[in-house]
Amino acid sequence: MAFFIALTFAAAYFAHTASAQVPGPMKATAPEKMMPSEKAQKMRECEKRAEQQKIKMEDRSRFVNECIAAGAK
Repeated sequence: MAFFIALTFAAAYFAHTASAQVPGPMKATAPEKMMPSEKAQKMRECEKRAEQQKIKMEDRSRFVNECIAAGAK
């Protein structure tokens, strides 16, 4: 019986710690760290534009790539 009580408390503890993590600002990804700073800045601007225009997540990568390519010309 004590085992089940301990198991219940452990499950509740892990559920609480998992839900308590609040996502903070996004951190740089590995490709962003490897690219030149001006291109990384352009990528952040394009990502912000995609968010403002409410581009769906599945279309966002293509949008950002096209935005960066348009700025490079």
